[in-house]
Amino acid sequence: MILLSLLVVVALVAVNALFVATEFALVAARPSSLEAAAAEGSVSASRALAARRDLRVQMSGAQLGITVSSIALGILAEPTIGRHLESLADAAGLPSGVSSTTALVLAIGLVAVFQMLFGELVPKNFAIADPERTLRWTVRLHGAFVAVLRPGIVVVDRLAAMAVRPFGLRPVDEIRRAVGAPELTALLEASRDEGLIESFEHDLLTGVLDLGRQTAASVMVARPSVVAVDRRLPLVEVEDVMASSGHTRLPVLDRRTGEVVGMVHAKDLLRLPPEARDEPVPLESIRSLLVLHTDLLLDDVLQGLRRSRSQMAVVVDGSGSWVGILSMDDVVEELVGEIPDESEQGTR
Repeated sequence: MILLSLLVVVALVAVNALFVATEFALVAARPSSLEAAAAEGSVSASRALAARRDLRVQMSGAQLGITVSSIALGILAEPTIGRHLESLADAAGLPSGVSSTTALVLAIGLVAVFQMLFGELVPKNFAIADPERTLRWTVRLHGAFVAVLRPGIVVVDRLAAMAVRPFGLRPVDEIRRAVGAPELTALLEASRDEGLIESFEHDLLTGVLDLGRQTAASVMVARPSVVAVDRRLPLVEVEDVMASSGHTRLPVLDRRTGEVVGMVHAKDLLRLPPEARDEPVPLESIRSLLVLHTDLLLDDVLQGLRRSRSQMAVVVDGSGSWVGILSMDDVVEELVGEIPDESEQGTR
């Protein structure tokens, strides 16, 4: 008889463990991992994904299973084990009243410890350590339990939803894992600290996130520092400015108005005939520039440069006056740090 009682305890604790593991795994499992496994043909992963999309009912089913198994454990196991312990206490010569009380307390304590250890803590640790695998193991049995008792589970779930609505809470059927830039930044820092990504990767990814918070004004070359050439400057002198500055692209100014009229590229100058070297750069060799506002965010700046297929833009303020020049290199350097060009590198 004692063996049967122990088997009942083990069975009920195992049932409790199944529901506890499922409950934690439903919350902790990553959809991306399950989707990858499902795409490879895993039936259990497909079931797990379906369960996560039905989260409210599945969680309510797990709670119902935990409650029922715990009640059954108290009703069936504790009195039976208590009677066996009482017999041992009587055999030890304890008074009748003392032996029954002692046996009941010991029975409750033993069952509670066994249930807490193997019915709660162990399955919880399994589920947290590997939630995707745990959910794939348990979802079939748990799904069958929910399917059989679904009408009752739905009723209980709706009652629970009604109970939390006065507090301004709205139950959800699926956990959303989307996070904003601050949370992503914190995750990147934690991954770097744990050695999961290199410092360079951390800086690069953090720089990408920062694009949405910085403006064109923060990376442009301010007007007083811009190296530019006059529209009427002879080609040979333009080439000298390029050689001395190390820039292959230069803004072109109209010195009379001070306005930027375009940009000249070194490769366009190479196509001009030798006899043109003493003449101003032809108008057809002056490329138009994209115009950006100072408060434009860098991710929009990058998109604008890509759409226009331009490597350089003129930055204007609210009044329309140009205040600086911005290039694709300026945006890239914001991501990866300063990139030295050929003029800054030593000879080999």
